[in-house]
Amino acid sequence: MSEYLYSANDESLLTPVLYKCFVNPLVKILPYRLPANFITLISFSFIIGAFCIAAHGYYVGKYDYWGLIPLLTLAYLIGDCADGKQARKTGTGSPLGEYFDHFLDCFVTGLLMGILMISFKVTKPAIITMGFFNLYAGQIGSFWERYKRRVMCFGKLGSNEGIVAIGLTSWLMSIPSIHTAADTVLIFNITGGEALIITIMTGTAVTAIHAIIRSHAISPRLIAHLILSFAVTYTAAYLFGKNNMVYITGAVSFYNVFFLASLLAATNLDSRECLPDIIIPLSFVLFYLIPNYTSLIQYAQIAYLVVRVGIKFISFVRINRQYWYWINPPPPDEGLSATR
Repeated sequence: MSEYLYSANDESLLTPVLYKCFVNPLVKILPYRLPANFITLISFSFIIGAFCIAAHGYYVGKYDYWGLIPLLTLAYLIGDCADGKQARKTGTGSPLGEYFDHFLDCFVTGLLMGILMISFKVTKPAIITMGFFNLYAGQIGSFWERYKRRVMCFGKLGSNEGIVAIGLTSWLMSIPSIHTAADTVLIFNITGGEALIITIMTGTAVTAIHAIIRSHAISPRLIAHLILSFAVTYTAAYLFGKNNMVYITGAVSFYNVFFLASLLAATNLDSRECLPDIIIPLSFVLFYLIPNYTSLIQYAQIAYLVVRVGIKFISFVRINRQYWYWINPPPPDEGLSATR
């Protein structure tokens, strides 16, 4: 199998330290036969664990086990870097590996923002919308640039730094004195914590715009999705920002992953991105028409999105199924010795 090439321009300040202290030592001791895709899946489970801690705390009203969140996010970050290095080490890099890694990263974006919103106890629709929409816009811009220019670009303060920052600030919010300080109103009824989120998310929006500009290409489908994504995020935040952050996280994440998954597939298959989904934006009218069935509508929305995202994922995997390894091929020297 010819070696698969993945092009990235990584200027992250954290990446060299991360590789030197954690990733390189880890990959050095990992079994050669361990597939990189398994590392991707294991690292993703750490973010799922962190979000479960946040969701549990959200429902019981306590910051139980919050100290694990920065540790779990760091473990995810190490694994997210280690999978690519393991693939290069074993010569098993593939379009499926890139797709699987980035596909799960799309969910991580929403889960991390959900953790942050729960930790800061944000309920204002505008702040919730800015957080989720801007973070996903940044990821869409990055993947759009990859789609058009065939290169991923990471700035000096990029996704790695953002993941660590979210993990640490989420934990800090569990400390009563710090949370009280973050709840202090600064100006225009905006608290210190909300001001921090606004500042960071403004930077993310600028990054997204720069990525799209660098791509020297724009699409009506891209613009339409961004508009509809904003509408979905704000409507969900307006209706349920005070009582159901878990639903908001799920709905907004799956809605954006549907479009992002099409970008990832289009990048590898030289096809076109999909049309944005309009069923979910339209379905929010049902909350006003039949408010007694709110929970049922929410479950139906999530189920619909899960099916649509699942179909896209399975379609790509079927095309590239030859690249999935349950166990890596043996090292070249081992394979040669076995034939002698």
